[in-house]
Amino acid sequence: MVSIVIGIAGIMISILMFILFIIGLWISKIHSFKHGVYFFLLLIIHEVYSFIAPPLIQKYIDMLMIENKIPIMGMTLGEFVAFLSYIPKIIVLIAFICLIFGLRRFWNLKV
Repeated sequence: MVSIVIGIAGIMISILMFILFIIGLWISKIHSFKHGVYFFLLLIIHEVYSFIAPPLIQKYIDMLMIENKIPIMGMTLGEFVAFLSYIPKIIVLIAFICLIFGLRRFWNLKV
């Protein structure tokens, strides 16, 4: 029972975050804050990736295990999973780097 409530709450929070990212994207576009637009676009991509990637990755890993194949680039299965775990972190890192450069440029223009 508790796990169902936690699952539903997690989905609701993800939906709320997605809506807030779209609002932030819209406001950044209205105020012509290009780096803010990139920031929110990358965060939206991160949210979509977090919904789409896990089932696809699970199916790919299951296929690798069933057919006894080697993952791409000759990695072991553990290395491949570790590599895939860095993708969302890299997306968020790039988003915040865009925001930092944009805010720095914005503040330098005001001074």
